[in-house]
Amino acid sequence: MAKNKQKKAEKAAKKNAKKAQEAAAASVKKAQKAATASAKKTQATVTATAKKAQGAATASAKKTQAAATAGAKKAQGAATASAKKARGAAAASAKKTQAAATAGAKKIQDAAADGARRTQRVAADGATRTRRPAADGATRTRRPAAATTASRAPAAARSAPAPRAAATRRTRAAAAPPKTRAELYELAKQRDLPGRSRMGRDELARALGEA
Repeated sequence: MAKNKQKKAEKAAKKNAKKAQEAAAASVKKAQKAATASAKKTQATVTATAKKAQGAATASAKKTQAAATAGAKKAQGAATASAKKARGAAAASAKKTQAAATAGAKKIQDAAADGARRTQRVAADGATRTRRPAADGATRTRRPAAATTASRAPAAARSAPAPRAAATRRTRAAAAPPKTRAELYELAKQRDLPGRSRMGRDELARALGEA
């Protein structure tokens, strides 16, 4: 009886031990399964977070690159516009300087030409003034000589017939005093002689054939 009870107790103990072992094994499997699921979930979360961070970083990098490209283009456009403006200003300044230099040169040239014309006029007037007294003196000298010759002529010659009187008048006309510059200038004006205003009396006489 005691042996049967002992065997029965041993059998029950083995059964309980086996049952406890199976329960422990099941609990371990369950815990392992839960840990695996948790690890997978954690890994998925980490992966998703990493992907999200990588996407945000890529988007930020693209945005920064686009902003940098736009800034570079804007700076290049501003530099090009500034260079064009500087070239335009330099060209305008060069044209203005050239125009001023041309105007100055023309003004100097005109002033020199006016000065030359004034000098030429002064010289011509001086020559005319110098020739007038000489011509007037020669006229005064010839007139008394002609008068003296006429007074010294014989009385018979003065009372000669009409043909001789006509010859005498022609001789007196041939011995008429030379024209003054004013008279020659009026004659040159009537004949439209070019350059008459710059000529002296002798030059006018030669040009008009009155020398």
